[in-house]
Amino acid sequence: MQSLTLPTTEPVLDTVHMRHVLGRVSDQRGKIARMIESGELISLRRGLYASQRDLDPHCLAGPIYGPSYLSFETALAWHGMIPEAVREITSATVRRGNSFENDFGRFCYLRVPAAIYPIGILRITDSTLPFLMASPTKALCDRIAREAGFRSMADVGRWLDDMRVDPEVRWNPDELDGCAAGYGRPSVRWLQRFAERNRRLER
Repeated sequence: MQSLTLPTTEPVLDTVHMRHVLGRVSDQRGKIARMIESGELISLRRGLYASQRDLDPHCLAGPIYGPSYLSFETALAWHGMIPEAVREITSATVRRGNSFENDFGRFCYLRVPAAIYPIGILRITDSTLPFLMASPTKALCDRIAREAGFRSMADVGRWLDDMRVDPEVRWNPDELDGCAAGYGRPSVRWLQRFAERNRRLER
């Protein structure tokens, strides 16, 4: 039986890469299925595979479904803004919402407006694969934009308390302005006013 060596420099492989790795193997689909069964490959979604089991799941969210960046509770927890650990890895995308489940966990993707997509995105490099993460301000805006019924700054205060958002965190005023304009959601505009009134802005 032909022995294969998976490239160590490419921990995530798509179908094109696998065709190159498999070379002259006649039944490539069958070979991939056997590699998954034996644990040599981990299926991330159809046509995408991981060759290592010790990968940080955060770095897999982008390759699984993109363009996307980690946000919402996932980013809030990453930045230490909320105390709870988050099991589901949630990202923002300009495509339709989607979700995937594999050996690394559950990956959820929520749609955001194209106008706000490029605001406040950080590139995290301390992982096997670099990945994109919302800044603290952007993650908070993405999350609160999904809430309805905000009519005052008091509503924002109660929501922040319920979310247990760290009161010491300061938010970026430029990112708040961009998100308030791009989302056009009352909840984000009230968050912007709340930050200004309560001196939560970075200076």
